[in-house]
Parts: sequence; structure tokens; C-alpha cells
Amino acid sequence: MVHPDEKDVPVAIRKQRILANTLPYSNQWLVLVVVSTALFLISIDMTVLYTALPRLTHDLAASSSQKLWIVDTFPLVMAGLLPTMGMLGDRIGHRRVFLWGLIAFASASLIAAYAPSANLLIAARAFLAVGASMMMPATLSLLRLTFTTDKERGQAIGIWAAVFSGGVAIGPLIGGALLSHFWWGSVFLINVPVVVMALIFTPFIVPAGKGNPERQLDLLNSLLAMVAMVSLVYALMEVARPGAGLLGATFAGVIGMTVMVIFVRRQNRSPSPIIDFSLFVNGRFTSGVLTAMVASISTRRVNGFCATHRYQLELFRSIRRSRRSAEVLRN
Repeated sequence: MVHPDEKDVPVAIRKQRILANTLPYSNQWLVLVVVSTALFLISIDMTVLYTALPRLTHDLAASSSQKLWIVDTFPLVMAGLLPTMGMLGDRIGHRRVFLWGLIAFASASLIAAYAPSANLLIAARAFLAVGASMMMPATLSLLRLTFTTDKERGQAIGIWAAVFSGGVAIGPLIGGALLSHFWWGSVFLINVPVVVMALIFTPFIVPAGKGNPERQLDLLNSLLAMVAMVSLVYALMEVARPGAGLLGATFAGVIGMTVMVIFVRRQNRSPSPIIDFSLFVNGRFTSGVLTAMVASISTRRVNGFCATHRYQLELFRSIRRSRRSAEVLRN
């Protein structure tokens, strides 16, 4: 007999929860280790380029606009694809999407590490974001299905959030440590062995789940969600960037809000919505989302400030070395 609170839960998801209940207790936490490892890589890649940017800019002869897109392509593409990839996971199974994301992430990391030009690096960063957008929603869904009690699920999600925040914070430090010994491509190449280990352990540790084939994929709604998310995230990034271009940010924000309104109206009429907007009626949920947005903007400002000063420091050192060389030649 189905509990009253479970009546609206799809049958496929209930079966996944039953499967999760059969996992040994220790295996549940191993699932957390595997998905947190993938999440850590995603969070690091959002900020690791702040310290590597001066060197790769010099080596690839990147222009000012190319530098901007090298850094911003990853979060923009990932934000636009997250809702669609989450829905895809609901349909075909989150472990399958997670594995696909790992493969895409490792392949994109290899391409980025050995990119001979700035344009190819930007394309690799976009491909990297595709893999990240497949993994990120799957990590939370797998935790939700694996940890069935409120206490354990709360602990797991708390660890998930701490791992993501920690990765974003120490990304520049990891980038600096790698650059002190290796070339700039090492900040991408370090992803590959970690992903390989996750690929090996995931089939044996993470429960499969069959997904819900009745979950429909609405391509138009997915496109609207992508345009709205990319426009709004771009506007927020522009506002947070030092020397912000307010005209471009305003234009992107207006487009994003307009498309978002259309998306919300279509979602409210859809029998299989991508996002359940009734969640925002819950005050705690809404306050959590707003807090996360403020934290993201603040982190972006701090990282942008640090990256700017890091670039200025490298420029100052280069000028000083040039002057010393000129003095030696004169003497």
C-alpha cells in the first residue's frame, strides 16, 4: 500500500527508493563520496582559471573579448542546460546521465588542456559545461534517491553544499599551485584521472534506477529555459564584473525576464513541467534561493577582483623584467 504522501510520486521514482533502501549503510556514503568528487571538479573549474588566465592569455595570444569568454562560457552554458539535463535524468535514469557527463567532462578537459588557440579553448569550455550540466543535477537526484531518511538526506545535502562551496573557494589556489610547477593546461588535465576513477566506481556503487519514460521532454520549454537562464546569468555576471557594462547587463536582463515570464506561463499549463514553481510558495525555499544568488554574486565580485589584481601583478612583473633587461643591454 502506498503512503498518502507518496501518491503523487511517479512509480519509477518509488522503485528507485526501494532499491536505495536495499543498499548497505556504508554503500550509501560511498555514493556520496563518488558524486561529491564529481561535484568538486565542477566547482573547481568555475574558478581555477582566475590564476591561470594571465599565462594562457600570453601563450594563446587571446584578445580581451576572448579572455572574457574563456572564463564565462563555462557557467553560462552550464546554467542554460541544467533544467533540461535534470529532466533528461528523470526520464532515462540519473546514473546514466551522470556517466555520460563524466565521459564528456573528461573528453573536454583533454581538449582544453592541449588547445592550440583561444577559440578552441572557448569551445572546449562550452563542451566542459555540457558535461558539468549532465553531472550536477544528477548528483543531487542520486543523493535524494539514496538517502531515504530526512536526517541522513539532510546531512548528505549539507556535505554536498559544503563540497561545492569549498571547490569554488580553493579553485584559484589549486590553479596557482599547479602553475608553479606545470603549464596552464594542467588545470584541466588534473580532471582526467579523477573522472576515470569515478567512471570505474560508479557502476558498482551508485544504484542504477530505470528513470520514468512517461516524463516528456518539451524541446520548446527547454529552449526557453536555456535562453532565460543564460540571459539572466550573463546579466548578473556583468553586474558583478569590475568595470561592469550596465547597458549590456540591462539588455540581457530584460531579455531574460521576458523569456522567463513566457517560460513560467507555459510551465504552469504543462502536464510535465521542467520546474515546479509552486516550490517558491515555501518561504524557506525562496529565501534559500535568494541567499544562494547573493552569495554567488558576492563570490563572483571577490574572484573578479582577485583575478584583476593578479593580472596587473603579472603585467607589472613583466614590465619590470623588460626594464632590467634593457638596463643590462645598455651597460
